[in-house]
Amino acid sequence: MIRRTTIEIDDELLERAKRALGSKTARAAVEEALRRAADAEESDRARRRTRQIEFLHRLSDWADPDVLASEQMWR
Repeated sequence: MIRRTTIEIDDELLERAKRALGSKTARAAVEEALRRAADAEESDRARRRTRQIEFLHRLSDWADPDVLASEQMWR
């Protein structure tokens, strides 16, 4: 879905972004910047998820999951 939106953008900042992104138009620069921001966040989220899973796998080296899930944990 494409949506028309009116926003105020600093001209100098837009020109810098167009140069940095290699974009010829304001629309292309804005779309590329949004795409890169979304990709970076999704990549960061996937990286954090992987680290959390790896930690949970290593957790069994330090703790017994069966004990943690049992009544013994709370005695």
